[in-house]
Amino acid sequence: MKKVLSLLVVLLMLAAGSAMAATFEFHGDLNNRFNLYTNHADLYSGFGNMQRLNGKRADGVAPIGKEKAEDTWGEIKYRLWTEAATNDGKIKGVYAIEIGGIRYGDKAKGGAFSGDGKNVETRWAYTDFQLPGVSQKARVRMGLQPFKINSFLWQETAMGVALNMDSLHLSWMRGKEAITSSGDSWGDNDLDALTARYDLKQDNVKAGFFASYLFEGAPTGTAALDPAIYEIKAFDTAELSVLAIGTDGSFTTPTGAGDFFVNWDAIYENGSIDNYQTTNGVQDVDLSAYLLHADVGLNLGKTRLTYTGWYASGDDNSADQDLDGFISVDVDRFDSVVLFEGGYTDDNAPTEMPYLLDKGFIMNKVAVDHKATDKLTVGGAVLYMLTAEDITYTDQNGLNRASDTIGVEVDAYVKYKLYPNCEVALNAGYLAADDAMDYWEEDQNGKADEDIFRTTARVRYKF
Repeated sequence: MKKVLSLLVVLLMLAAGSAMAATFEFHGDLNNRFNLYTNHADLYSGFGNMQRLNGKRADGVAPIGKEKAEDTWGEIKYRLWTEAATNDGKIKGVYAIEIGGIRYGDKAKGGAFSGDGKNVETRWAYTDFQLPGVSQKARVRMGLQPFKINSFLWQETAMGVALNMDSLHLSWMRGKEAITSSGDSWGDNDLDALTARYDLKQDNVKAGFFASYLFEGAPTGTAALDPAIYEIKAFDTAELSVLAIGTDGSFTTPTGAGDFFVNWDAIYENGSIDNYQTTNGVQDVDLSAYLLHADVGLNLGKTRLTYTGWYASGDDNSADQDLDGFISVDVDRFDSVVLFEGGYTDDNAPTEMPYLLDKGFIMNKVAVDHKATDKLTVGGAVLYMLTAEDITYTDQNGLNRASDTIGVEVDAYVKYKLYPNCEVALNAGYLAADDAMDYWEEDQNGKADEDIFRTTARVRYKF
């Protein structure tokens, strides 16, 4: 009887699949990454070691010790996802899982002897469908989904509902959910975001215009916020109202030397955050901040030359009620091997944000990329980095210090295609640290004493 029932179930599933005319796709991103060497593994012991107050890691230890901390490690980060869609593409469901980063030999996460770790996470889970009766593109996506407004403001996985058309994007995203209790008003303690974006394309010009309004109601029991964890996703419960408006785009044109290109971003933020932890105690603050970014370059056949610069405004007075530091919602920046997520073991990057603390950032980067063969690409860059406002602190000798110069970084990389979908890559970065880096050093004396070097590699198979 059980065999008969099993056969009936299989036949019903086959019949249903035929009736629905469904298509299935299976994809993967299998990434083995290696920190081949660093002289300061203490800086890369975990994620966000340069994002916390008083220049310390989460464990209270300075991320840059006065002695070398040399180390090598490997890790995996795997993503697998399934897409199920009707043959006409009108509706699609996507589910993705992720493991990692799991270091080789990490018993706590299942990377040691025998494996068997409980380490599978949900990365995406969403449904995407075309609005019926609409001839042009009008797709609704709901659930846990890849989400992007702008790479400097918000680009990460988020939960919500979005309408995507050819030129127009509208969305409601919920970053934090709180169950309403007795006496609470509708929406108290939920962090919501309403976003609109309109894109234009004309010949060699692309331009986008966007606005995002984030709000959270927390009328009572509001927790103070740590200005060093300066990213909206990391904020504790707060009475928050922030509007970000901006534009981004690109322009290309042929010249006698090659194709000239420009990419740009411009964002302005305005709003208020209540119960913000300033150095003068908990205060209600007014936010007014901005970011300007541009890539300017030239494509010379197989070689590309690029200058990248951006200015993220910083807060010059952490004691007053005017908050001038640009703030991201949730982003990943890969512009530096040493400081950002440019190293391939990016789960332990010192910061993911395009600034440091609430002091903003000034980036100057000159890069060259060369496609030597169909399989081999090489490149390098020189970066000169500062904060927009001085990092101020009292050193170990009780002296007040202030500096804005991060230093000069030199990066290089090589990538080689083993197969069409499999890449081997190696990169390295060396930061000649300037005095602002003293803030994160164990031996704070007003002068940066430790240069930082790291080299990372990966073997990545995507299908």
